[in-house]
Amino acid sequence: MRLIVYMRGVLKRDDYLEKLQFHIGGRPMNRFKKLFMFIIIPALIILPWIEARSQNEIDLWVDYASFLYQPDTTKSYVEIYYSLNRAQLDFYPQSGNYLASVLSMELLIQSLEKDTVELRKWEVATTIRTAEEKEISYRIIDVLGTTLTPGEYSLAFSVQDLNSKKRGISEIRLEVPTFSEKGLILSQVELAYNIEPETLATKFTKGARKVMPNPSGLFTQTGQMLYFYAEAYNLAFGDDLEANYSLKFDVLDENGEKFKDFGTQVLKKPGTSAVIMSGINVSTLPRGNYNLRITAEDPISEVKAQRVKDFKIWREEIAPEGPAPETIADEDQAKKVKNEISYIATRAELKMWDQLTLEGKIKFFEEFWRKRDPNPQTPENETKIEHYRRLNYANSKYSRYQGSNDGWQTDMGRIYIKYGHPDDIERYPHSLDQKPWEKWHYDEIDESSTHPRQSGVLFVFVDQDGFGVYRLIHSTAVGEIQNLRWFDSINLESEFR
Repeated sequence: MRLIVYMRGVLKRDDYLEKLQFHIGGRPMNRFKKLFMFIIIPALIILPWIEARSQNEIDLWVDYASFLYQPDTTKSYVEIYYSLNRAQLDFYPQSGNYLASVLSMELLIQSLEKDTVELRKWEVATTIRTAEEKEISYRIIDVLGTTLTPGEYSLAFSVQDLNSKKRGISEIRLEVPTFSEKGLILSQVELAYNIEPETLATKFTKGARKVMPNPSGLFTQTGQMLYFYAEAYNLAFGDDLEANYSLKFDVLDENGEKFKDFGTQVLKKPGTSAVIMSGINVSTLPRGNYNLRITAEDPISEVKAQRVKDFKIWREEIAPEGPAPETIADEDQAKKVKNEISYIATRAELKMWDQLTLEGKIKFFEEFWRKRDPNPQTPENETKIEHYRRLNYANSKYSRYQGSNDGWQTDMGRIYIKYGHPDDIERYPHSLDQKPWEKWHYDEIDESSTHPRQSGVLFVFVDQDGFGVYRLIHSTAVGEIQNLRWFDSINLESEFR
């Protein structure tokens, strides 16, 4: 069988999903209006681990998951997820005061004998308002759907930027299971960046939740949570039958050995089928390759069903200690040093600095750190080492875009340099009615030359423009901005921004 599709042509399971029982555990140009829209989200990190191995001009990530297709159980419904980095596209001016990039896409599914099973070709456009937006790393994410006879296939996905002619290609193997057998069975697993409530019907909506797929399978300690979606079929259900079933989640290392147990949940059966939407905290997992294992057990049939899904953890390296300069060589370095100490120096010290000659600044610099040395008997100045570690971390973590080295100038960078790492961070991603925001908690802030000792301090940051740069809008720290109505600042003014 050969199917050629030049438009989206995505098969929908909407009617089936309405019946399925649940247990909950930019903008195109006019000529492309009939084609699908991308979903664009801020990249959690630049992906050096994967991109370093990529030979593509456009890095492209593709993944898939298979589910029961109720209209014809001899086939399986397959969702194909893909994403790319918007910063790698070329944008050109268009009417309407925005820049556009047009992409040519192709999806080819073949049998292992190289027979074409499905071929799709289509074009899409993504736009930005200003050239500066291109420098901000955003993930463009989409999902396609099709039905396939259970078996093994090859999938080739390609994208070409029609402006620059740059290309990206990804090839993966599809292993499509059958769901027509009797007895408890699990679908394949979809990994996700986030799962959140959703009232609109979109291609990412499953039940009343928006599941944002992560085709790269890469997670970080920054995001903390690995979300996933799966479905369970053929639960024994009836008035006179056991009402509960269990789900167990654990993580295996790359050798298949159990690395961490995330416990077992005993859940009430919602019917003969159930949806599994959940997440695990991966912030403590070391960098490496892992497998998420989901085990479902029905006590009636005494049957266990398992699915395993591979994923990766990327842990950013903490910036090295230093480089902490020993002295000042010239006026250019003197300007740099003033910036480096500006958050921890007093106003009087900074005013004095501006009045000094280069020789005076060299002596001032030595005395500045000598006064702050907690243990003069040791050769190291622990305060100085920690300060430059924070400075380097802020530049690597909070810079506006890769290589700009201006993280120290952002609000998050300033707070990190001044007060150190928070004891707790609450992260709230973009939702229908709120901008992305974070709340940092400090159990205690030590006294310094610029602030008193305080307990129970919090800082609230919001991404006002959607570009990934968070601004401080409220704090309980002495000397910082205070806004008792800060919560109003995180609400979206309209549905579209």
